Formats: sequence, C-alpha cells, structure tokens
Amino acid sequence: MASMLLFLALLHFFPVGVAGLESQTSAEAEIVFLVDGSWSIGRPNFRAMRHFLGSVVDAFDIGPDKVQIAVAQYSGDPRTEWHLNSYSTKQTLMDAIARLPYKGGNTLTGTALNFTLSNHFNAQAGLRPGAHKIVVLITDGKSQDDVKAPTARVKEAGVELFAVGIKNHDVTELREISSDPAETHVYSVRDFSLLGDIVDDLTNNLRNSIKE
Repeated sequence: MASMLLFLALLHFFPVGVAGLESQTSAEAEIVFLVDGSWSIGRPNFRAMRHFLGSVVDAFDIGPDKVQIAVAQYSGDPRTEWHLNSYSTKQTLMDAIARLPYKGGNTLTGTALNFTLSNHFNAQAGLRPGAHKIVVLITDGKSQDDVKAPTARVKEAGVELFAVGIKNHDVTELREISSDPAETHVYSVRDFSLLGDIVDDLTNNLRNSIKE
C-alpha cells in the first residue's frame, strides 16, 4: 500500500509522458496540424489519420490561455478546417476532429505550407503574442510542388515544424521540411495502422518544445 501511494505521489510531480494524459505545462502554444487529404490516402486510411490526430490532441490541455489547435487540410488546394480560436474546449475540439471530412486531390505540400503561414498565424485566426508556434505536417506522399522556399518562409516566421510521413512519403523531403534535430521532428511509419506507435513520442516532443 505504501509503495502504491509513493507511486501515485511521483506521478503527481513527474507526470508520465503518454497519450491520454494532459500536458502539465502552462505555456501558451499554437499548434496547426497540416493534414494531407489527397486521393492516394483513401477514406479508410483517412479515418486512421483522424483517429491519430485525436490521440495526439487528447494529450494536451486545451483552452484560450493554454494550447490552441487549428487544422488545415490540403491536396491541390488547401483549406482551413478551423482556426486556432475556433474551439476553446477539448470536447468541442475532439468533436470537430471526429467530423473532419476527407478532401481528395493532389499533393501540393509547398502550397499548403504557404497557405498555413498566411491564414493561421495571425491575430484574426487566434494567434497570441509570444505563444510558441508549431506546424505538424501529416502526409503519405512526396510533394508535387516545391517545398524549399515555403519551408524557409515558415521557419523564418519562427514556426517550429514537425513532419509525419506514412507509407509512400519521401523521408529526405520531410527532413528538409522539419526543424532540427530531425531525430525529434521527423516521424516515419510504413502504414496507417502503425500511426498509434508514434503517438507517445510525438506528444512528448511537442510538450518539450512548448515548455522550452
């Protein structure tokens, strides 16, 4: 009994970094998930991606003075699914993720990066002064347009980039897009069914970035 009480006390002061437990940092952060909705994914795999997105988001304390989450979906033309200030509670945010529709189209990642910078990191979209800015790119393929210049613009704006590649992605391209070091910013899985394997690692590294 005493050992169990000690274990619970340690959990209180040193929270375990696993999905499902909220981040203990009080820092403000803006996280935009840039989701590939191209035809190569398919509806069943898009459902797996949606579940993955929900698992990552569920690990954070959501609110207007905590972590804010936006989602943009892209293919040939990117679109805003919701802005940083669209949902102020975790429940409404999780409900929106569950309803996220599948877009379809080509894979223009460079265009999507430009769109995200222009449309999501501004005061009208909910950006707070001084908040840490993060983009998490999730894609299953190589971009059909240039990513070098858009990536540079995003990084110059002070945005930290994480990249998750699935199945037919180009690891070299994802390393070019992501922030350094690649070991904590680039994730690669062979299939959509394996996305759950990286949830803990991704959420821990996102937490660490926010705390810093």
